[in-house]
Amino acid sequence: MKSINLFGVEQICRNLIALEQALAAIPSINNEAIQQRLDRVRTFYELLNLPYEALLAFMKEHEYLFTTAEYSSLLKVKVPGREIPMDDPEQLVAEILSH
Repeated sequence: MKSINLFGVEQICRNLIALEQALAAIPSINNEAIQQRLDRVRTFYELLNLPYEALLAFMKEHEYLFTTAEYSSLLKVKVPGREIPMDDPEQLVAEILSH
């Protein structure tokens, strides 16, 4: 992703919640495993809406939730209204996650 539409991100999150609820109604599906995966995906998309400083704080608090590459990808996406003052997202993420 190079840039995003914030409304589109919100819609994806809502759709993930609806999908989670629909799958919960199917008894033959392992709901817990699916819920964990969908929660992870939803969290990733929700992070796109965070301001730069909040995203950095989240990375520090949840360093193992996503890989270094995934966190770097979040920083590379051009989000309207979010300026990321850096040239190398991978280096920044590596510094944050190494502490």
